[in-house]
Order: sequence, then C-alpha cells, then structure tokens
Amino acid sequence: MAIKPLITLKNVTKEFRFGKEPMRILRDVSLEIQPEQFAILLGPSGSGKSTLLHTLLGLEHPTSGQIIIANERLDLKKPDDLARFRLSRIGIIYQKSDWIRSLTVLDNVAFPLAILGIRRKEREARAMALLKQFGMDQRAKFIPSELSGGQQQKVQIARALVNNPTILVADEPTGNLDTESAEKVMQTFKKLNEEKKLTIIMVTHNMEYVHYASQTIYVRDGKVLSGTGTFLS
Repeated sequence: MAIKPLITLKNVTKEFRFGKEPMRILRDVSLEIQPEQFAILLGPSGSGKSTLLHTLLGLEHPTSGQIIIANERLDLKKPDDLARFRLSRIGIIYQKSDWIRSLTVLDNVAFPLAILGIRRKEREARAMALLKQFGMDQRAKFIPSELSGGQQQKVQIARALVNNPTILVADEPTGNLDTESAEKVMQTFKKLNEEKKLTIIMVTHNMEYVHYASQTIYVRDGKVLSGTGTFLS
C-alpha cells in the first residue's frame, strides 16, 4: 500500500499586485512531500522558493490551487484556524531570530506553550529539557541578544520543537552563520530527521547542503523544475 503524502500542492499559483499589473511569483506548482522526508527547496535569490514556503505554511494565501497538509486543506482555512494549525503541527525557524526581547531565553522557548494555555511549571520544564538537549541550559536566564549567532540558532531550534511538531520548517537558517555554526545546524536537522522522524522542509540557495536532503525541490522563476523524491508534473 502506497504511503500517503504528508504535504501536497496542486497547481498552486501566487500573484502580487504592483499598481494595476499582477506579478506571478509562483506558476502552477505541484509537488508532494512524504512523511519523514528531509526536503530542501533550492534555488537562487528571487526564484520564488521563500514565497513557495510561505504559501505552503498559509502565511500567504494562494491565488489558485490546493494546499493539503495532514489531510487538511490549508487554502480553505481562515487566518485564525491557520495560526492554530501552525502552532500545533509546525515548528518554524527563520534566518533572523525573532525574539521577544524582554523575555529570557527560557521564556522565549516556552512562549508557544503559554499561547496554548499550558501551565508555567510544565512549559518551563519542557523548554529547559530542550535547552539542555542543545547544550544551552546554562544560558536559560540570559537575554537572547547576549548570545552568539550560533547559540541563538540553537535556541530557535529548541523553540520550534517545544510543541512537538510533526513538521519542522527552516527558511535560510544558516544564512547569517559562519561555516562551522552552519554545519552544526545542518547536522542537528539531519539528526532530528533520522532519530525523531521529523519531516523537515528547508529553504536555501546553497548547493553544499543538498547531500543532507532525501528530497530536493529545485525552484526557478516560480516553477518547480526537477528533483529527487515524488513530484507531480
């Protein structure tokens, strides 16, 4: 029996309007990502890969087409429902860390659990366990701005995992890191994929990271060109 895709995009287009003229950023994109894949969206700057990721997440609404994740049609959901879906199912890591500056590292990691209404004692315990896993427990009471770039990215990963997501999404997560720190982040993703069975979707323009992927999705001029894994033409 064939495994059902975790993520399916069918004929997705995305247009933005600049004045009277529409600009099509995504052009009839169709693809599938199976559970437990490490999928890399690869393409040059301006190719549409970040727009593709944001549309997949429901952060941008498609102009047309279907987006199905875990048997749910994201393109039909209202904004509040999309936010709840992301909070419960998806961990997100950005290139530039987005912190609540007045909170400690521990409280930043625990914050998604506070939104879910989980009691302080439990959310702090879960957040601290993840910080310890990434060797950051000794900096739990620091303010994020006191950490190095590599340390902040470790904390971002911890925060993305605190809700026990089934999908981990990373948008250019190594873009602001030195080579050594970037390699450590990639090794962490690979370990999470292999040991925790997380489905990972990562956007990058760096060809050096392709060997980490079990599925590579090449994006150029708003189109999916080719790759390894399962694709729809």
